[in-house]
Amino acid sequence: MNYGLGGIPGICSSTPNTEATNNGQPISLGVYDRKNKLPYTINYTFDMQWQPRPDLAVELGYVGNVGRHQVIPVPFNQPNIASTTNPALPGSPYQQNYSYGYTVENDGADSCYGAGNYGPLVLPDGSCYQANDEGGNDDLRVPYIGYAAESIDYKAAGVDAYNALQAHIEKRMSKGFQMGASYTWSHSLDEQSGLGLFYNGNNALNLRSGYGSSDFDRKSIFSTNYIYQVPDFANKHTLAGKLIDGWSLVGLAVIQSGQPYSIIDFSGSVGSIFYSTYNGITNPIVPLAPGCSAKSALTGHSGAWTPAGAPPALNAACFTLPILPAGGLGGAIPASDPFETGFTTGQRNIFRQSAQKRADASVVKMIPISERFNLKYTFDVYNVTNTTSLDIPGNEVSQNAYYNAFPAEGTPVLPTGCGTPGATNNFYSCPSGLGIVQHTIGAPRQIQMSLHLDF
Repeated sequence: MNYGLGGIPGICSSTPNTEATNNGQPISLGVYDRKNKLPYTINYTFDMQWQPRPDLAVELGYVGNVGRHQVIPVPFNQPNIASTTNPALPGSPYQQNYSYGYTVENDGADSCYGAGNYGPLVLPDGSCYQANDEGGNDDLRVPYIGYAAESIDYKAAGVDAYNALQAHIEKRMSKGFQMGASYTWSHSLDEQSGLGLFYNGNNALNLRSGYGSSDFDRKSIFSTNYIYQVPDFANKHTLAGKLIDGWSLVGLAVIQSGQPYSIIDFSGSVGSIFYSTYNGITNPIVPLAPGCSAKSALTGHSGAWTPAGAPPALNAACFTLPILPAGGLGGAIPASDPFETGFTTGQRNIFRQSAQKRADASVVKMIPISERFNLKYTFDVYNVTNTTSLDIPGNEVSQNAYYNAFPAEGTPVLPTGCGTPGATNNFYSCPSGLGIVQHTIGAPRQIQMSLHLDF
């Protein structure tokens, strides 16, 4: 077994008097690609306005843009697939003829340590399964040996698009009443939502497979605001006028669709052949099971009341793992390794959290004291209806429950009966916690009063 990279020529050289550079651990690297082109965005709009009467305006418009050469943190050192016909480090003592992120072990006759001694298996080429610093033989299959598989290249390779239909109606102040209402129907798509340290997509070798709804996309947003000034009933210079006049009601309300999300698993249950159980740089998407769609995977419940016996928002039986068969990829995967997984194609952000709605209102009283001084009293109610807005249901699962990179040969691979009382976990387990809401967004109803002196 190889627990590091020390002594490999051209990688982390060792001398008789020193240890391997960086103790044999791959070096994590982040670079900005010198070949990057300048990112740009093309914006286009079309707008129509109509004023049927002096106090009323109607607006209808289209807004869109496309972005090119958007910067994406691409894991440029993702391991290649090595096989007997296309080995990694060919011709060297460290040539790799197979690809694996797991180190399969047993204590049988094919153990590298001999029968009766538990250890890694012997591979068909006579070598033993390895356990590099990042799992399996990952560190010996990367394009740039000595650097971590999770090394990042900020590359201007992304595309995005936004299209929206916008409508707005505005009634200007007349007869003590003003109101506006807006509706936006839109869709934002990209491969990376916001420039950060991690790649939002799935397979770094296929950026377009991560093209989907942006993390911040909201398809429908409706908002309204209003002001109603109560008519004056008394002379404003009298005591009665100061008390009963000057009242108004101000409010706003918003209803919007929820944000999209994916089901992700960092435990090696997705993409193990590339990152073993150490994937902290991409969003490994758990795929839908055959016969299931994003719609049929929903239970119709919010997932918020599971402690009281309510079902979760997602059906665990509708999800599977992208298992790569033993001996698959043209023999690149060892025949003794049925545990490897690949990446999902597409399926980024195919689910959407519950819609959110909120209304706020204020009662305002203006009290004139003199030409220079006024008192302003407000009674504010936030979230008038005390409506709960739910966060995204549980979407991060660990189907390799203990991040186990050393499966025992012969262990059953997939769980059975997920989503039923008789579910059985094997090397991989059912996605527990899936579709359960743990948090809310925003605050409950809040009431406050204030008194301002304006001068």
